Amino acid sequence: MTWSSLDATSCEASGAWSGTKPTSGSASTGALTAPDNTFNLACVGPGGSATRSAVVTVSSGDGTQGSGLDFPGSAATTGTIRFRFTNPLPMYPATYLWKVKPRQQSGYYTTFFWGNDGSFWWDNGAPNSYYGAHPYPSPPPNGTPRWEIATDRGGDFLSDESVVFDRWYTQALRVWSDGAGKHHEFYWDLPNTGRVIKVDVPSDFANIAPPKPALTWGDAPWNPSNELMNGVIRGIQIYTTQLSVADILAEGSAPLSTNAGATKVWYMNLNPTPTDISDKSGAGHNPEWVGSERPRLWSGGN
Repeated sequence: MTWSSLDATSCEASGAWSGTKPTSGSASTGALTAPDNTFNLACVGPGGSATRSAVVTVSSGDGTQGSGLDFPGSAATTGTIRFRFTNPLPMYPATYLWKVKPRQQSGYYTTFFWGNDGSFWWDNGAPNSYYGAHPYPSPPPNGTPRWEIATDRGGDFLSDESVVFDRWYTQALRVWSDGAGKHHEFYWDLPNTGRVIKVDVPSDFANIAPPKPALTWGDAPWNPSNELMNGVIRGIQIYTTQLSVADILAEGSAPLSTNAGATKVWYMNLNPTPTDISDKSGAGHNPEWVGSERPRLWSGGN
């Protein structure tokens, strides 16, 4: 670990290391065996204090080491399996990163949705103020899935290539708003930034808050048990900013390694389990399970 500070008089370490540290220097972490290792450094000086963090993930690099949530798919359950944030981050701007290993099923899939925690048709009989990124059957309802951005009052915007099942994907969705409208980019097979879906929608979309806004993972809140993910989700990172593509790649390799990532992280759990989906970023945004059913624990690596 190498660090530096400006006008600091003292620094204190916590997390995966501890103790008083010089205001600049370097130190060995030693052997790391835990899947996630968060190194925090808080420095103080005459002008105030600042804290920065770095997360070191012990991984084979392809998503196959650590733990995750193994969702069984729509046909394997009679009740919903999903978790949600009922006080979600603002819709725009935001960046989401995650890893997913999908399995084939008939029908629809959900990775996550920002939208209403209830009816899809809440805006005078029309959908509004939502987006999601996931596999989508082409043609519906049982065609070969492609990767999709779902947004814009019912639009389905698809990749040119089909989903390959039983392999890991590292993915990111970044969204932002400006005078030209609402913008969405879904990088569905990172680090290949050419595999991307880009969707721009009019400015009048998503200007009305849903009756029950929520950020939901694993199943569609308006069609529970019928659009359940079939596959593993892990490596979840959420930021309240439009990360640059370079920052997305850096954060995917080393979470909280960029200034934007460290200051704008909203939630992070790289190795979620059915019993621990709590926020590991320090931001304090903890989701809740809906209902009594849970995904299976997925475990990979050593």
